Amino acid sequence: MFLLNYVLQGIGDSVTILSRGSASFAETARWAAESAVLYRVALVQVGAAWIAIGILAFALYAVLEPVNQRLAQLALFMRLGASFVGAASLMFRVAQARLYQASETADLFTTEQLRTLVAVSQRAAGAGFTVAMMFMGAGSLLFFMLFLRSRYLPGALARFGVFTSALVVAMGAAMFVYPEHTNALKAVGAPFFLTEVATALWLLFKGLPRRATAEARA
Repeated sequence: MFLLNYVLQGIGDSVTILSRGSASFAETARWAAESAVLYRVALVQVGAAWIAIGILAFALYAVLEPVNQRLAQLALFMRLGASFVGAASLMFRVAQARLYQASETADLFTTEQLRTLVAVSQRAAGAGFTVAMMFMGAGSLLFFMLFLRSRYLPGALARFGVFTSALVVAMGAAMFVYPEHTNALKAVGAPFFLTEVATALWLLFKGLPRRATAEARA
């Protein structure tokens, strides 16, 4: 689920956002209108990534609940909050796609009006994303604290996870307050990405100790 989230999110965003970074508004609107099906498929992948985050939250809870039930429940709710808010913010990206397609209808909106409406929907989607990051960072911080206490992960990796999760919470708050610096602030989340990938690979190849597996089954 760790890896699936990043794969789905990366593919969906690469089509709708990353590959269009240097394009003008008119070029992006023309491409979105001509590639409506591809655009919707990419958005479905982003939505599936938020679902994967929700499934991952429950999986982490199932493993770490024996360590501390209350903290594991709180972490579960935080990560589920990220899944719900992130998925809900997707509606603004769907609206953005519809506005791009509206540019093909003559005299419906002026180019300036469309640009303003797209900017508003993009800002709304961005606000949803940053709130979701705050939820995710808070939930991950608690989960990594439980990983540290349980010794299911190497101590250094668990401690780094606590630190990078706190960075994500701060990053989300800063992006919400200073949206004009969103692209620069995203670099703060890079260590968190590396931590989750390292955690995924550790769990995939090393697995959990037998004691942890027995507790999860019980």
